[in-house]
Amino acid sequence: MATRAVGARPAAVVVQKPGRPALVVYVFGRYIRAAHWIRNALLIWLVLSGTYIGNPFLARVLYPETAEGFVMAQVRGWHVAAGWLLLAFTLARIYQFLFVTKDGKLGIGAELRMAPIMFNWKAWRDQLAFYLLLRRDHPHFTYSNYGPLQFLTYTALYASLLIISVTGIILASPYVSGGLVSFGADLLRPIEVWMGGLANVRSVHRFVMWFFVLFTAAHIYMAVWNSIRTGNLLIEGIVSGFKADDVETKHVTEEELEKGKAK
Repeated sequence: MATRAVGARPAAVVVQKPGRPALVVYVFGRYIRAAHWIRNALLIWLVLSGTYIGNPFLARVLYPETAEGFVMAQVRGWHVAAGWLLLAFTLARIYQFLFVTKDGKLGIGAELRMAPIMFNWKAWRDQLAFYLLLRRDHPHFTYSNYGPLQFLTYTALYASLLIISVTGIILASPYVSGGLVSFGADLLRPIEVWMGGLANVRSVHRFVMWFFVLFTAAHIYMAVWNSIRTGNLLIEGIVSGFKADDVETKHVTEEELEKGKAK
């Protein structure tokens, strides 16, 4: 296998695999990669600390008679802080989705323009056939970086992040006096009433938590499987920023290599 780079700091590298040349392009910027790993770390802590809040075993083991350790208060405090940070990253990501164009300017978001992929039956057919092992090559979509299943899943993911943030603010308010939590809870009081009280809010919060657990497991499995099956460097890409694209049926010029694109 040979490689050929373009320029001192290449925007693209051609990997000359037998019968399947691939154009390796820089697709994940520093912000995207950093935000991805920070969100993952926050979600891991939120799941662990949320599980402890629901079952405070350390307080019973270490301090069975007194509350001198304030273990629950500390865990809940860091849980709420991580929740606010996750909400900030979520709002930034939704803003990028809706209003950041391909050139990094304000307008109709580049990813929002990809939404028609969800209503393309041929795209659904091709992507499901790939995942069901009915076709070898990953389908290419000319106007979308995502397949319809990916687009739908990521849309549901960020909607779920908003839901778990809203329910989290409501659940935190009884334990906080004043501040941003109380202000947010007052604004969200109609939602609490509509949901039928704190017990139902807590149930929804816990249900969405398990959605994240299952999503993370499925996401890791599918990313690893996809990377191994297609050789697209998907796993390596979220670390390095570079991802491979099969160009077996594409004509690649020097100018396109410099831009990191293939027709």
